[in-house]
Formats: sequence, structure tokens, C-alpha cells
Amino acid sequence: MDIILYNGKVHSMAGFDAEAVAIEGGRITAVGSSDEVLAMKTEGTRLVDLEGRCVLPGFTDTHMHIVITGMFARQIDLTPARSLDDIIRMGREYVEKTELHEGDWIVGYGFDHSKFDVPVLPDRKTADAISTEYPVILDRICGHVGAVNSKAIEIAGYTEESEIHGGRFGKYEDGSLNGILEETALEDVKKHMTRLGKSKVKTILKETGALFASAGLTAVHSDDVGPEGTTWENLKAATEELEADNAAVIRIFEEWEAPNPKALESSVLKQRWRTCEGMDFLKVCNVKILSDGSLGACSAYMREPYCGSDNRGIAVYTQDEIDDIVSACHRNNLQVACHAIGDGGCEMFVNAVEKAQKECPKDLRHRVVHCECGDDALYARMGRLKMGADAQPAFVPSDAKYLDERWGKRAAKSCAWKSLLENGVHVGGGSDCPVESFSPIYGIHCAVNRPYTHDCQGTFYPEECLSVKQAVEMYTVTPAWLSKSEKELGTVEQGKLADLVVLDRDIFTVPKDEIKEIKVCMTIVDGRVSYEA
Repeated sequence: MDIILYNGKVHSMAGFDAEAVAIEGGRITAVGSSDEVLAMKTEGTRLVDLEGRCVLPGFTDTHMHIVITGMFARQIDLTPARSLDDIIRMGREYVEKTELHEGDWIVGYGFDHSKFDVPVLPDRKTADAISTEYPVILDRICGHVGAVNSKAIEIAGYTEESEIHGGRFGKYEDGSLNGILEETALEDVKKHMTRLGKSKVKTILKETGALFASAGLTAVHSDDVGPEGTTWENLKAATEELEADNAAVIRIFEEWEAPNPKALESSVLKQRWRTCEGMDFLKVCNVKILSDGSLGACSAYMREPYCGSDNRGIAVYTQDEIDDIVSACHRNNLQVACHAIGDGGCEMFVNAVEKAQKECPKDLRHRVVHCECGDDALYARMGRLKMGADAQPAFVPSDAKYLDERWGKRAAKSCAWKSLLENGVHVGGGSDCPVESFSPIYGIHCAVNRPYTHDCQGTFYPEECLSVKQAVEMYTVTPAWLSKSEKELGTVEQGKLADLVVLDRDIFTVPKDEIKEIKVCMTIVDGRVSYEA
């Protein structure tokens, strides 16, 4: 026996509790009383006295960006910026201290213009003030709107006459491009950036993976293969090397961006793996598409206009286009994860899934990423289709004020995780990291308490608060179901993979307002300790 955890509170999330867990060869070999499990010890068994601590299945984040999170640690962190002058100063400081080479891009990420002293977006002039020699991208925290400099506009080949489906080009009063780009216009520029190579990806997976393990994460559903991040070949090669060295600490279920049938044919369909197929630490999870924009940029696609406006946001696809890409994935046994924040974007995707399932019924667990706005009728359709939703509970304290201001009465059914569950939708918990904290404990706190602000002043529609059990399931049981891995992951049961987390307090008995203070003591993945406090 490799490891025995005993004298604890083991919540299996499979309908029973225990005191101890035995692990051998990367799998759980026994779950039971301390006496029963300790009787299985052999020479060399590591014994861990939990001293009453809580054991849960390892946490999984159902939507984030692990490689991009690592990339941003090497870029300009604009989250502290409170003005355009701050952005310019931070950009110039980065240029002064960074050795740049031909072909390099200067990328700043994380500004939130709604927090500026004067809430205006940076534009081409702001980006030009940082550099005119190198292309510059200033990416808003949502990733759906940003500003680029004149050099980036030149590289992308944009002119005043440029048009793009599913995106927008900002312009000055004289008609010239102001560098503010939304949705596909911004994504198209990012395609010109140099993608990360294998060695850098490997370093990021090791460093960022260790950081995630310290938060109790054993797996992530991650979007890294697209305009940003890296290539599938580099991600696969980096993971293969980490697995060979027993150095992989985070299982990655990859969300592979393929925005149209042509991209699908030239990327994910060229390799043999389909949903839930792959290696121990890297599997294809689903194809990622984006149906709309973001709340912060007012580009999330709505069925009715934003309050006090005639703006309904941006629909990236027509209904026929989204039907085609979903059907192509469905026929090829690939689940689709569709970014949809507005109810209009969500409805278009549900329409497409409904059509694909009618034409060819399959056990494919398509899901809506974010699913911030809708109503019971829409959620009931999702439930009947056995769909999932990737919720980001941490969005609530960040967005509550803007949800009320921009969507009015529709906000009552935004981030409506309880309503989704009641309508039969499988709701997973994620962070969209680096947009929000990757801590599952913080996510559980937000799901249970729904704080209106980051300092917990008020509750955002308390009728949608989840029980602790429901919130923990969002990060354990449901992610396994969403990735069709429920036979291997998600619960603490004999025979399953030994992915576990040990907490300093029992999350089911601690006062709800203290959940956010719980600490991770140990994380185990594949039977190996990946983090120990």
C-alpha cells in the first residue's frame, strides 16, 4: 500500500462518509473505518493522520485557461490600472525592463475600464504611447474587447473599410480606426501572435500546475488551443514529457477552439482522439466556440436590448452557422462547449443542440460556458437535452452591480445555478482563470453565499444560493460527468483514480460565512502528493 489517510472525515460524494482511504498504484483501493484501512498497511506505506480533517474528491475547474494563465504571468498585469495614464506608465515600464526581439508582441491584460477614474476604454493612441516599434495588444479582463496600436493594425491588414462577421471595429469621428476591437476583430489580430513552443508550455504546466494544486485542484477543463496559447502538438508533447517524468500534477481536459467547420476539419478532426479520449493527464474534452461577447463590453448577445439602449450585443454566428458547427462536432462524437453569456447567445446554441440531437441522438454532453442569462423555459430545454452549464460563481461579486444596471429584471435569472439544477441541467464550477481566482474554495463560497460585492456586502438574489453539497458537487461530481469520466473521477470510491484533497476544516459543518477561510492541507493526484502545506 502506498498511502493511507486515516482518522479523518472522508466525504465520498457518493452517498456515504468514512474515516480512511487507502491508495496504491494511483488508485483508491479501500474506503472505510480507520481500523479497517490501517489493517492494510505494508512495509513502506506512508501513514497520514488526518487528525479529523476533511477529505473530498480532488477539485476540478470546468472552465479556465491554464496555459494562458501562465502566459499572463509573463505579460503586463493591468489589473491595478485605474486610468489610461496608468496603462501607459505600466506599458513603458515593461518595455524598459524587457528584452524584446523582432517578432515579439507587447501584451497587457486585465484592465477593467469600469473601475477607472474616467471609465473610457484605451484606444490606439494609448497603445501607441507604449510602443510604435512593436505590436501592442491591451486586453480587457473579459478578453472580448481590447485596444491595439498602429503596428498591430498594420500587421492585421485592417483599414477603415474593413468589415468582419461577429466583431466590431471602433473608429474616431473622422472615420479612422481607433484601435478598439471587439470579438472576432480582436481574435483575428491575436492569430498573428507567436504561439508558445513546447518548452515554454512544459514550464507553464509545471509552475502553474503546482500553483493550482495548492488550491486543491487535480484537474481542469481548459481552453488553450486557439488564437492565444499554444498548438495541440506542443501541448501534447509537453504533457507526454511531464508524464514520462512523473511530473504532471494537473489533469487537463482540453477545450479545443474550432470556430467553424473548416477549422474543425483542419485541427481536432485530424487527430484520432474524440471526447474523453487521450492520455492520463491530457484528454480531448470538447470543441469550444463563442456565440457572443461579454457583459463588461456590453457585447453579450441578448434577446432584448440592454437597459436604456438599443444595443443587443454581438451574435458571432447566424443560426445556420452555429447549427452547422454543432452538427459537425456532434456527428464526429465531439462535445461542444459554447461560450454564451447573453440569453440570445444561449438560445441560439440550445437551438443548435436540439437540432443535432433530433437528427442523430447521442450521449454527448454539450454545455453552455458561463450561461449568465436566461429563464426557466430556456433552462428546461437544456435539461431535457441533458446539457451542462459551466458556471463561474466568482463572477457574482464582480458582476452583480452591472447585471442589475444593464439587464434590469432579467438579472433575477442571471447566474441562476439553482434554477438550472432544478431544471435538470448539470452545473459545473469554474473560474475562467485568469479572469477570476482559480480557488475552488472561493468558488464554493460564492456559490453558497452569492455575495453582492467582494467584501460580502449584501446577497445577489438569495433564492439562487446553493447548498454546500450542491456547491461541492459543482467542483467534484459534475465535472466528471461533463467530461464523461464519472467511472474514474468525481467521488472517493474503491477502484477510482486517487485524486483527493484534504481541507483543514469540514466544509459541511463550518459556518457558511467561514467557507472562504478554509485552507487546503494536501492535494493528491494519481496517488501522488502534488501539494502539502
